[in-house]
Parts: sequence; structure tokens; C-alpha cells
Amino acid sequence: MAKAAPYLTALRGMADNIWFGLAVGLSGAVLMVVVETATGPAAAVQVVRYEPPSRPAHTAIAASPDLAFMVTPTVGELEKAFRESGYNLDLVRKFNKPVPRLRLATLPEGLAEMRSAQRRKVVFLTLMLPMVLEANVHIAVERKRLLFVAAMVRSGRALPPDIKSWLDRLASRYKTKPDRLDILIKRVDVIPTSLALAQAAIESGWGTSRFATQGNAIFGQWTTAGGRGMVPAGREEGLTHKIRTFDRLSESVTAYILNLNTHRAYRGLRALRQEARNKGARPDGMRLAAGLEPYSEKGEEYINLLRGIIRVNRLLPFDGAILSDEMIGFESGA
Repeated sequence: MAKAAPYLTALRGMADNIWFGLAVGLSGAVLMVVVETATGPAAAVQVVRYEPPSRPAHTAIAASPDLAFMVTPTVGELEKAFRESGYNLDLVRKFNKPVPRLRLATLPEGLAEMRSAQRRKVVFLTLMLPMVLEANVHIAVERKRLLFVAAMVRSGRALPPDIKSWLDRLASRYKTKPDRLDILIKRVDVIPTSLALAQAAIESGWGTSRFATQGNAIFGQWTTAGGRGMVPAGREEGLTHKIRTFDRLSESVTAYILNLNTHRAYRGLRALRQEARNKGARPDGMRLAAGLEPYSEKGEEYINLLRGIIRVNRLLPFDGAILSDEMIGFESGA
């Protein structure tokens, strides 16, 4: 018998391979149908997909709000995290580089024991800046919505139920009535970052006071005898107040700003801020410091102290600082 030409042999081999592949494929499909029919789709053969390696655990911890507030790094770990993220106060001052978000449970371990006062100041300001900015961002968002609602009311438009409910809650938090939009607009506003940082430095002794290290009481706010707080060591006889304590540093910042925005003692500060708004200017810490005379028994001396800290520590540029979406993470053993 004559042998088949080489190309015919090749074609026959290709055909055999194709038929074999089809047969295997059909049998596999039949098997999958049988399995799924018997046990459901969950029993089908799983497809193994490529998954990129997970990010370091410390970054994941910092990115999760609930877990992030459990983080209490050492000063060394915190400084390392700042360096690795490129977060530097001078870059914020000179180039307005966005500030990464930072969420801490408490002040870093070892801050009060630092020998270098200048280094402690830098660490304290660097960790407080993002927390003040984040608190102000939330308020700025609420203010923008409030101004929109006020425009609706002025135009005579009826407020939808969900907007009315939101306005009721906002007014309750800011201790006024929902129909007093003039008061709400004065109260729902940011506190200049430079002013908040200066007060944090004074009231906490740059993060070294007992109230700050043990109770997250950065701003030395008072509470009543029945409130949650720590008794001041030098409290005069007959007084019953305490220094209010918090579970998280961020709660201290939020409560401080709400206090300035609602307490009758700081109507002067709110008036100065509204005056700046009416002129189209951004409220700054040096000017609004004049409205904080009631914050301390030192009166005018306290205002001068605030302005001195703002000036010496070059805090005024932070009034225009921007908060980024980046989150600072930590790695133990820094």
C-alpha cells in the first residue's frame, strides 16, 4: 500500500487532536451539569484566580477607622511613619502639601519623656494637624449643605422630609432651633487650624499634661461633677468641676470645636468669624484669638500667649492646609 503524503498525515493528526479536545470538553461540561444538578452551583469546580499580595497589616489597621483608633504607637514609630509618608510640616507651610490623615487612640508613648522640647513640639504639631483638619472638613461639608438649605428657604421652596430631619438634628447639636438659620450659619463653621493648634499646645503642655496623657483631654475642657472626667490636682475647695476625658483624641478635638461654636462665652469669636466671612476673607487664628478671652482666667494675657505661639511656631500657614485621602500607617518595631 502506498504511504500517505506527509502533509496528509499531519492533517490527520491535527483532526484527531481536535476531536479529542472536543470530547474532553464535552465530558467535562456534562460532569459539571451533573454535579451542579446534584449539589447546586456551589459545588462546581472553583476557578483559581490571581490575587495580588495583600498590603502590609499595619497599613490596613490604619485604614480601618475602628482598628485605627486602637493604635498607640511610640514616638519612634510615629516619626518613622511621618518620614515614610513624606509628611513634613515645612512642606505644608512652604508648598501647602496635602496633609495625610492620622487616627490615633492616644498620644504616642514616650512623648512626655522626650528630652528635646523642640522635637516634642514638632511631633505634637505633626500629629495634631491632621486631626484638626479632619474635624474641620466634616464641619465644612455640613456648612456647605446648610447654606444650600438656607438658600432653599429664602426662595420659598419647601424642604423635603429628609432635609428637614437633617436640619432638626443639626440645630439640636448646635443648641438652637431649626428655624434660626441665622444663628446656625454663625455656629456651623470651622475653627482656624492655627488657633486650635495653639490652644492644644497651651492646654496640654505640648502633650505632656496628666489630662492629655491619661484622658485624651487635649483642650482642658471642664465638665460637671457628675460628668466623666478627672479631678484637677489644684482644684479650689468648694469647686466640683472636672476635666472632661475622652476615649479617643479625635473626640477631644470634635468636642472642643463644638464648644467654641455653641457656648455663649464665645459669641465674640463667632462674631469675628462671621465678620470675616461677610468680607469674603478666610478667618485666621491671629484675629479670632481675640474672641477667646473667656477661655482662661488670664484674660488678655491668654490672647497674647495664643498669638505668640502662633507666631513663634509659624502656625498661620496651616489655616490654608489641605487634608489628603492618604492614611498614615504604622509598623511595630520602628
